[in-house]
Amino acid sequence: MFLVLGKDKEIEHTVRTDVIVVGVLDWKKGNLSFVSIPRDLMIEGKKINAIYNTYGMEKLFQIIESLLGQKPDSYVIFNYEAFKILGDELGPIEVIPNEVMFYEDLSQNLVIDFKPGVPYKLNGEQLLAYIRYRKDSMGDLARIERQKDVLKKLLSKALSRNPLEISVLYKKISPYIETDIGLPEILTLFSKLKNSVRVSFSTLPYNVDSDGSIFVDEKRLVSFKENLIGSSVQEKYRVNFLVVNTSSLVSRVFEANLRGVWKDRVGFEPDRVVWEDVGISQKFEGDHVFIGEPEKEDYILEILRKAHPSRHFTVHRFDRPEDYTMYYTILESLAKNRIYPDFPVSALILIDDFRE
Repeated sequence: MFLVLGKDKEIEHTVRTDVIVVGVLDWKKGNLSFVSIPRDLMIEGKKINAIYNTYGMEKLFQIIESLLGQKPDSYVIFNYEAFKILGDELGPIEVIPNEVMFYEDLSQNLVIDFKPGVPYKLNGEQLLAYIRYRKDSMGDLARIERQKDVLKKLLSKALSRNPLEISVLYKKISPYIETDIGLPEILTLFSKLKNSVRVSFSTLPYNVDSDGSIFVDEKRLVSFKENLIGSSVQEKYRVNFLVVNTSSLVSRVFEANLRGVWKDRVGFEPDRVVWEDVGISQKFEGDHVFIGEPEKEDYILEILRKAHPSRHFTVHRFDRPEDYTMYYTILESLAKNRIYPDFPVSALILIDDFRE
């Protein structure tokens, strides 16, 4: 489970999370469910969109757990600049407003002006204005429906892209997001979505009382939660080792020797060995390993010690911007040579001059 938050600009030291979406992955059933939560939902006497600013992420995680029975494992916080980039890169997105949408806020340089029944093809700035509008008869509840519609269409556009294009897009929006989800995990998710996962969108059950306040519908929540979570379990991926040659031995002999070394020393061979010169030899010196699945790092490093006891690997864990840049460079070079890895790549390994 992961949490997606869209935050507004800071006004008088206050930041509101005006988009709150929970993603629930059920690999066993092949489902990815997005659950929108109304920003004005009352929780412990406060609107939920104020929780993050007041108490922090951990408290918001606890509230999500109390609502859905499961605590998020990770999060993505994006500001509206990131959304504009997504709209520009993946758009135009076609929408048809249900009613007049007009609003002007000079303090935020925001103007929204759409006519009902008219099809619009929107890119970044306009698309952002469309999903932010909440001055119609249903307020934030209508905005949630627009957000779900736009999210569905953006996701559909994203799934038509290849891994390299997704990597480029991630690089463009990364300055405008905060997340503990790395690029390898995102590429894995997109690979799974493209191949076998069904995507659905829903809204947390709610009631509106006589004064317009929004509360959780406790009666409907029980069955909603059971259908959402069910017997959800995390898929146990096998470990996928991808080895790329950066040595001076550019022939299939490199692959044959390396596979033989692995089979003798660890009992199995790497999933894929790229023996060709893909144009990165001059950019990397020494041996490197990029950890694509952090939870398997100990096992990955243990295998590398057994397979290559005399080598020292520089370990990249995507905790620095330069790690992303290097990883992107490798993916780009592979793609230019029409080499496309199978995701998830648990460990991307660069082997320098072969001396086993």
